[in-house]
Amino acid sequence: MAAPPQPHNARWLAVGAVIYEQDQILLVYNRRPGGGGHWSLPKGSSEEGETLVETLKREIREETGLAVEPVELAFISEFYVPTRQEWYLQHYFLARPVGGTAAVQPTDVDVTAVRWVTTRELPSLLTFRPWQEPLLTWLQERRPRYHLFR
Repeated sequence: MAAPPQPHNARWLAVGAVIYEQDQILLVYNRRPGGGGHWSLPKGSSEEGETLVETLKREIREETGLAVEPVELAFISEFYVPTRQEWYLQHYFLARPVGGTAAVQPTDVDVTAVRWVTTRELPSLLTFRPWQEPLLTWLQERRPRYHLFR
């Protein structure tokens, strides 16, 4: 029996990077409107007509100053934010830096810090479950997986 039709909700497509070197992962601190913020993997929304890889390269350069090349798909995280009635579909690639220096970019008003962290530090900094759980699973299994959070 099919599920009843659901009301249409916005769906946002984003692409991010797991930049992992010598037991360290690059995180960015995103400022929230109204104050505060959170640590996350570098990522951003896909623009019309972009491929996932084009979005990956553009967003990582904009947020961190690094030029990257994708190595492989690390994980996909899909989650729903009821307060916004929005779905988020985020593809994360293992990516390797091929140029640039990791630093806050003056043209990005949302990212206020760029920091390499050890895998031991991850659970205390990357606290949002739809990012933390897939990343920790990937670090343990090293195979792509899809994660759904309702």
